[in-house]
Amino acid sequence: MENKMFCYQCQETAGCTRSGVCGKTPDVAAMQDLLVYVTRGLAAVTTALRAQGKTVSPEVSHLVTWNLFTTITNANFDGAQIEKRIADTLVCKEELLQQLEDKKGLPEAALWNADPSAFLEKA
Repeated sequence: MENKMFCYQCQETAGCTRSGVCGKTPDVAAMQDLLVYVTRGLAAVTTALRAQGKTVSPEVSHLVTWNLFTTITNANFDGAQIEKRIADTLVCKEELLQQLEDKKGLPEAALWNADPSAFLEKA
């Protein structure tokens, strides 16, 4: 039997492998995992900026907090909203990455990029 997903997003998890006991689909679980990944990249960039003495706006910190809330609480299974969060996070991270003087030592998540429009629902 092939596993379609492995969800570990919530404290209630039963190690869901086909579909979430909460009703989450494998696609949403994968998008939540990607949102966590790009958020880790954004956090690494903001940490590096602060280490270089630069200021990071409170809105960026709010973005990180809201992304984590979206995933760990299992409160949002809306794929379109999660895709928008991924796209917004990628745009924010790339803008901040340009302000870094030294990108050495950043994790892969901080350097990974994709076209944000790829994550937005097609009209």
